[in-house]
Amino acid sequence: MSSVAHAFGVTLKTLPVPSAVFAAMAPAALTPRDRLLAAGGLVLNLLGFVLVAVAVALPDPLHTANLVLALAAGLPAASCGTIASLALLQQRRWGAVLALVALGLQLLTLVPYAIVRLALVADGRSFWGAALATVLGAGLLLIVHWARLLARPVAP
Repeated sequence: MSSVAHAFGVTLKTLPVPSAVFAAMAPAALTPRDRLLAAGGLVLNLLGFVLVAVAVALPDPLHTANLVLALAAGLPAASCGTIASLALLQQRRWGAVLALVALGLQLLTLVPYAIVRLALVADGRSFWGAALATVLGAGLLLIVHWARLLARPVAP
C-alpha cells in the first residue's frame, strides 16, 4: 500500500476487466468476403490520401470548405480507415470497431458537404447527386456489415 493511501486509510482494489474487452481483442474469424472488403478498404483509404491532396490543390468555388474538410475530416478518416483495413487483414477484431469509426466519420462529413455543394454550386449537380447517393448507400451497407462481424460470437 502506498504511503498516501495508507495515510488516508484507503484500501486499493484491482477492478475486474470486463469480458467484452477480451472479446474485442480476440482474433476475428473473417470470411473471404470480409478479407475482400478489407483489401478494398485499404486501397480506397490509400486513394483517400490522394483525394485529400487533390481537394486541397485544385481551385474551386468552395475552396475554403474543401481545405477545412480535407484536413479536419479527410485525413483522419483515411488514416483511421487504413489502420482498420490493415488490422482486419491481420484478422484483428478491433479492426471492425475502427472501421465503424472511420465510416461514421466519413458519412458525418461527406454527406452534409455534398448536400451544401448541391445547393450552392450549379456546376456538376448530377455528379454530386450520384456521388452522394453512392457514398451514403455504400457507407451504410459497410457499417451494417462490420457491425454484424462484431455481433458474431467469438470462437474459443
